[in-house]
Amino acid sequence: MSGLKVWQRVVLIVCLCALTLPLWFAAKNTYRFIDGHHTLTEGYVHCDWDGRCQGAWRLPGGQLGRGEIDGLTFEDDEERVTGISLFAGADWAVADRSDLAVCASLEVVGAVIGAALVLLTAWLKS
Repeated sequence: MSGLKVWQRVVLIVCLCALTLPLWFAAKNTYRFIDGHHTLTEGYVHCDWDGRCQGAWRLPGGQLGRGEIDGLTFEDDEERVTGISLFAGADWAVADRSDLAVCASLEVVGAVIGAALVLLTAWLKS
């Protein structure tokens, strides 16, 4: 990398630092995959037309969780479904636990590919 100009080195470092963001999201999803609990919704869920669903659920120990539920569809709100199976924490929930593992895997793969492309470009420019 010694053939790179100063501004190119700065851009290289900034690009590599930016690639830590997908790794942070992957770590968050992995933590949720390990730390979450299987539960059911309390009452009805409310889904907007844009696909965002809000609801409440009860966690082990009696704690009430509330927030956005990923993976539900508008039909769950429209049909007034109760007792939907979730995988959740205190302020997050997903309809399918495997979605967390898939997202974490894709984020790690994206970060690795991005880092490889940035380093390859830097190596070719030097």
